[in-house]
Amino acid sequence: MVSECTAIRSSRAGVEAERQSSTADAAFAAKAANANHAPAPVENAQSAASSPVRRALNTFFKLLYRHTHSRAWRHNERIAHGVTLERDATGRLTGMRIGGRSLPCVNGTAVLPLPDARECHLIATGPSINEIDYRALAMPRVMGVNGAIALQERAGVRFDYYCIVDTGFARQRVDLVERVIREPLTLFATPVVLWHIVQRFGVERLRCRVFLVDDMLFPAGRRAVEKNAVRAVYDERALALFDAPHTLGFSLDLRRGVFDGCTVAYTGLQVLAALGFRRILLHGVDLANAALTPRFYESAANMQPSHLDEDFRDIIEPSFRGAAGLLARRGVEVRNLSMQSALGEDVFPKLHWQALIARGASAREAGERVLAVA
Repeated sequence: MVSECTAIRSSRAGVEAERQSSTADAAFAAKAANANHAPAPVENAQSAASSPVRRALNTFFKLLYRHTHSRAWRHNERIAHGVTLERDATGRLTGMRIGGRSLPCVNGTAVLPLPDARECHLIATGPSINEIDYRALAMPRVMGVNGAIALQERAGVRFDYYCIVDTGFARQRVDLVERVIREPLTLFATPVVLWHIVQRFGVERLRCRVFLVDDMLFPAGRRAVEKNAVRAVYDERALALFDAPHTLGFSLDLRRGVFDGCTVAYTGLQVLAALGFRRILLHGVDLANAALTPRFYESAANMQPSHLDEDFRDIIEPSFRGAAGLLARRGVEVRNLSMQSALGEDVFPKLHWQALIARGASAREAGERVLAVA
């Protein structure tokens, strides 16, 4: 059985892409201009990498693949031509080449878990982000997802890790994607997302490190995993499955892949758990009235579509609920800084962001007292 939200997302993206293919570049440029985020280098990369000829060839090979493969293989239609995926003897992704050029992948060399992983802030893009004074907030490690990179210019936030698994975002907000890939961070992304990024910018524009993220139900380059075959395909130590009508779970082996959960914040949570962080603070995981509410970096005039509301009850909420219990049992503390989050206190306890400032001040005072005694 194909992962429900991934299949839905793929279908939505495919229909929209086919409908707008002839005007895609103009739409991207207009949206970037409206948001005042359209630096000239992005436009130049876009025109170079998204020529009509290349778009036509990409569409041809995608349709050819679609007509020669069953639905269980459909998620590979963008990466079936000109892409080489490398896996180790156990089947874990280790590298990726596009057009013969290798991406700067660290799957084979990254140390998991990190030896110094303690606390990390996971910044999503809900409007509650606008309530936080980031210049007053000390954050030792930070992961961003999708458009969170906008906080870099707005509030000087430095990102150590980043996560993009939504091809819609990769295609529609190339201005923000460009900011991510030029930073010396580690980008956790699916092969399909990376394909879209390279189509826009080329491999040479990647200044970030790349960790290839596989989808456990939609493994890249392979057949989709049937619902009743998940436990047979993966070692039981690689995942935790939740008791739900849909195929929901949590990854315990990042190199094997993740569960989509219908929101990139859920992927980010699995990544940070795999990196070994013992305390994770969620920012902007609002998940409320998302179809009508702009993300923190958007306005009503330029906001991109969201399907979080549709997926919340059956997939998003039960995924986070299952993850909450699992992480608590494994000694990982998760706090939700969004007071307006649709996730209840019984999923993740909520914490006002100002409390982090108070906690930091108390820690400094305690340290000063110790030094004074010494």
